[in-house]
Amino acid sequence: MAVYKNITTVATTTVITKGGTVTGSIDKILIANVNTSNAVTITVDLHDGTNTFTLIKEVDIPVKSSLVLEDNVRFDSAVYNLRVTTAGTSPNISVIIR
Repeated sequence: MAVYKNITTVATTTVITKGGTVTGSIDKILIANVNTSNAVTITVDLHDGTNTFTLIKEVDIPVKSSLVLEDNVRFDSAVYNLRVTTAGTSPNISVIIR
């Protein structure tokens, strides 16, 4: 099952919720900066409610560019939330997980 999420605020957004219907058996995470004038800074992490395990931290994605994560992105979705944190001016990203 694929996950599609648009994020347009500076915030930490849970993209896959632990114990939810989407599993951690994923192949790729695509994060596209669709903003036409500002770069966005992102962090992707796993969070169990207490502990945070960072996959990538404070990576800048330039205007109209994408980042693809495809190595070691599987996780136990019964234990962890998959979260994306955005920073920058007027972030506007699309996250596609499959």
